[in-house]
Order: sequence, then C-alpha cells, then structure tokens
Amino acid sequence: MKSHAAKIVIGFLVVVCFGLVFSAVYPFTTSTSYAANPPSERFTVSDTDAYSAKGSIVVDGQVRLAFDSVVTADGAWYQRVVDGDVVSEAYQPTASGTVYHRLTVGNDDATQRRELITEDEDRVLVREDWDEDRVTFIAEANTTSDARQVSGTASVFVNSLSLARYEAEETDSSGETVYEPQSGWYDGREAYRLTDAAGEVHADADTHVVKSANVSWDVTEPAGTYAEYALVRFASDEPTAYRITFEFDSDNTTLERPAWVNDTNSA
Repeated sequence: MKSHAAKIVIGFLVVVCFGLVFSAVYPFTTSTSYAANPPSERFTVSDTDAYSAKGSIVVDGQVRLAFDSVVTADGAWYQRVVDGDVVSEAYQPTASGTVYHRLTVGNDDATQRRELITEDEDRVLVREDWDEDRVTFIAEANTTSDARQVSGTASVFVNSLSLARYEAEETDSSGETVYEPQSGWYDGREAYRLTDAAGEVHADADTHVVKSANVSWDVTEPAGTYAEYALVRFASDEPTAYRITFEFDSDNTTLERPAWVNDTNSA
C-alpha cells in the first residue's frame, strides 16, 4: 500500500513539474496575424476617385492618431491629421493648384517647426499666430501634390488592423463580409498576446477593401512564454488597450473650402 501511494505522489509531482516547465516556456498554440496573409488577401483601402474617410487610434483612452479627409472626383482634396498634440491640415482646391497647409503645435516645438517651413524652398509662410500654449502656422506650397496623400494616411489605419487574426463571420447580399478579431498568442519580431479582442471589420469579400472598422484589444508585449507574460503584466503597465476605428464612404464627397484658407495671400 505504501509503495502504491508513493507512486501516486511521485506521478502527481511529475505532472506538476512538467506543468511548471511548460508555463515557463511557450504557450501550446500561437496565432498568425492578419499581416502575414498574402498581399491580395489583406485589408486594403479603396482606389475609387471620390470618397470621404476618417479614423482614429486610441491607446489607453487617449487619441494617439486621428484623421478626417475628403477627396473629390475633380482632384480636390482635404485632410486633417491629429498626431498627439500636433494638428496638421492640407487643402488643394484643384488637381494642380496651390496646396494650403495649416499646422498647430505646442510652443516647445514651434521654433523648430517654423525653421522647417521657412527653409523649405517650395513653401511660403503667410501667417503665424502665437499664444501662451499653442502656435499656428499657415503656409502655401506650389509643389505638385495629389490625393494619394489621403489614401496613404488611410492605409496607416487599415494596416493597424492587421495586428490580430480574424474570423470571417458572415457575408451579406452586398458582398460585404464581417470579420471579428481573435484573442491569442502571436508570433512577431517580438511575441505578444492579445486579450479581450472585440469588434468588427466590414470589408468587401473579394477585394478586402475596408468599409468600416471598430475593434479593440489589449496587448501584452513581450509575451514569448507564460512566465514572461506574467512577469510583464506584474512589473509594468501592460497590457496596453487599443481601439481602432475607420470609416470609408464613396457616396459623400462634398468638399467646402476651409475658412482658414482665406487667411493666405492668394485666397
């Protein structure tokens, strides 16, 4: 009886030891993010001639990056980008016309920003407004520009969706598929774990052009092993909470001249 009991105890200890070893090594399964798909199977931005688009990336409750834009069929476009405490706007009324810029920054960064504008041979600084906390510069540029700047910005938001893996849930009568992000352990340049993944991405079933997105997840990085994951969660501010939104509308392409453009020399 004693020998039998001893075997049971030893067997239990072996199981516990193996469990501890595995917990310090790797998760049993890892996921491949959407970014690993072939280019033809990744989320993308439409190449239509006229559209409006907007999006935001919120990190731990703070807007890290946001944009709002309109492109018209005749080549006119407008874009506003919020990058932390920097707000930049650009407007081009015709496909080959002057590009107007407005930049608002904090006072600490203003002198360097002003130098960059004035040293640019293609830009003319036409107005600057300084106050206690913020400075606004308005400039004109006669360089060749086009609406691809807008699609490039939109791509940043669409590409940010690819951190997760997605499950296709359904395709409606219009050919639009609903994708849901998945929590899991992910391989990358540095392993990471997504938890509490939620939300939806609506994209064309064939082209993968994103029509809208509203997803969120928590990221713990690095998280190559169970032990590393637990240590990072204990010793840092991880996980980091992300929410990504994106909207694309090819039916709403009305573009009005921004009021601040009237403050330029050629207005």
